[in-house]
Amino acid sequence: MKQKRLPQGFRDEFGEEAQKKALLSNLLSKCFYKRGYTKIITPLIEYKNVFDDYDLAIQQKLYELVDSSQERLVVRPDLTLPIARFLSNIQVSLPTKFYYIGDVLAMNQAHRGWANQVTQAGIELVGYESNRAELECLLVINQVNRLLLNNRLYLELSDARFAPAIVEALGLTADEEETLFDALFNKNLPRYETIIESYAENALYPLLVVWPRLFGSVEEVQQELNQVILPMTAQRIVNQLMDLAKTVQHMSNQQVRLDLSSRPPQPYYTGLTFRGYVDEVASYIVSGGRYDRLLANFQKEPTCAVGMAFDLDVLAQVADMEVPKAKPVLVYYEPTAWPKAAAYLVNHPAYSLVLADSLEDARRQAERENAVLYVVTEEGVSEDA
Repeated sequence: MKQKRLPQGFRDEFGEEAQKKALLSNLLSKCFYKRGYTKIITPLIEYKNVFDDYDLAIQQKLYELVDSSQERLVVRPDLTLPIARFLSNIQVSLPTKFYYIGDVLAMNQAHRGWANQVTQAGIELVGYESNRAELECLLVINQVNRLLLNNRLYLELSDARFAPAIVEALGLTADEEETLFDALFNKNLPRYETIIESYAENALYPLLVVWPRLFGSVEEVQQELNQVILPMTAQRIVNQLMDLAKTVQHMSNQQVRLDLSSRPPQPYYTGLTFRGYVDEVASYIVSGGRYDRLLANFQKEPTCAVGMAFDLDVLAQVADMEVPKAKPVLVYYEPTAWPKAAAYLVNHPAYSLVLADSLEDARRQAERENAVLYVVTEEGVSEDA
């Protein structure tokens, strides 16, 4: 048979790997449903302008195509913005809570080795202003941490408003802000240190010096911040973040870290952001946060929202769970006993019809599949010895 290759960045999933991912999908679906979330399924293909507020990772591209009227379409790289598009078109009573499980796709350069297709399971809490919406997300993450990760997950908290509050106090232009953020967020410290030299006489210079080090445990970040004076707006943001971190630490065995020196996961975030990871893998298992301008590009009135998504591919790699080994039950029937076999199989829907034409072949199939074999004759049903 002539071999057909898959496109770069894609792979087949089968056997135990596929079963584990399916079990995780089912577990999270049940979790979300029992917590009162409504299932939503959005199309794999959307108009390109739906993703005007979405930032691809470095060296990523969208999968693009055109429809019959030459409108630009994309394969979705994100599942939050399609829900925003849905809400702008459909009259849904708010507040409301959705959950989804679906694939997102983005094209990575071949040498980076990243998957181009990722399965996400997530929730969106739309119309909730209170920070209890964020706590609901963090409680779900903690539940997954306890059930599947043996409390190995680190929850990393940040706030998308912190960096803009600092540059506003500095009075930077848009170009200056972009230059500073590029060096800071990409951890280009030599470049960053050169940039901040021009602010040596500014009252915020001591903060700029320690800014790249504002990540780590709550205690470590607080120690760094004790050395500097923050603008009032930034201080309020930090106070809220510290209070939330202490609240989260009261969750069962939840490890918490802070990071005020990294870029928000997406530009549409407007408040708390969070990521969850374990030490042995580079990719985040879960990420999310608050985006109170969720519908800004779709309708006049923005709507507050909080959401998050688990990367099921990464979670399947690190989850402490075993795929149960099924013990199949096969049913072989003699040709004249089909009516009895049919009735027996109807009454035992978990049993499977053996696909062999002889009892000897049926026994060999049962041995291969480590299955129990029942034989149906005109006299009745019996387990094969």
